[in-house]
Amino acid sequence: MPAAGTKPDSIPTIDVDTTAQRQRRARLGRRVFMSLMALFVLAGLGTLVGAHTSRISATGSGYSMTLTYSSITRPGLAIRWILVIEHPGGFDKQITVATTSTYFNLFDFNNLDPVPADQTTHGPYSIWIYDPPPGNSLRIIFDGRLEPDQQFGKAATTELRVAGATVASLHYSTRVIP
Repeated sequence: MPAAGTKPDSIPTIDVDTTAQRQRRARLGRRVFMSLMALFVLAGLGTLVGAHTSRISATGSGYSMTLTYSSITRPGLAIRWILVIEHPGGFDKQITVATTSTYFNLFDFNNLDPVPADQTTHGPYSIWIYDPPPGNSLRIIFDGRLEPDQQFGKAATTELRVAGATVASLHYSTRVIP
C-alpha cells in the first residue's frame, strides 16, 4: 500500500459512483443496439439484404423485350443476364441489341449464348447483331461473375434495334454491396 500523499503504481479498481439516470441511459443504449442487430439479422434471414434479381420489360413496333438481371449483387458472385426478345409471327430482319459497354465492365465474362453473327462497339454501346432466329423468340444469355474488386454498381441501357431503328429500350442498374 502506498504511503499517504504518493501516487499509486496502477489504476485503482474502486467502483465509480454512478447515478440511476446514467445507468438507465446505458441500459437504453444497449437495448437499442441489440434491437438494431436483431433487425439486421432478421432482414438477412428474410433475404431483404443480399443478392436480388429483377425483371423489366419494354415493347414497341410489335416487339417485346424482357430482361432478367442482377439488380443487387456482391463481388465474386455469379450472375445471369437474360434478354428475351419476342415478335409474333417470327423474325424476318436482323436483330440488333445495343447495351451500354461500361455495364459489362462489372463482370468477368464466362459465356454468351447464342453468339451474335456480328458484334462491334459504337459510342457508348456494345452492339450484337443476330440473324433472324427460327420461331417467335430470341433468348440471349450472358453468364458471368461480378469482378471481385468492384465496389460500386453501374447503370445501363439496352436497346432493341430493327432495320436501324430503336423499337424498345430498357434502363436499369446493378448495385454492388459488400
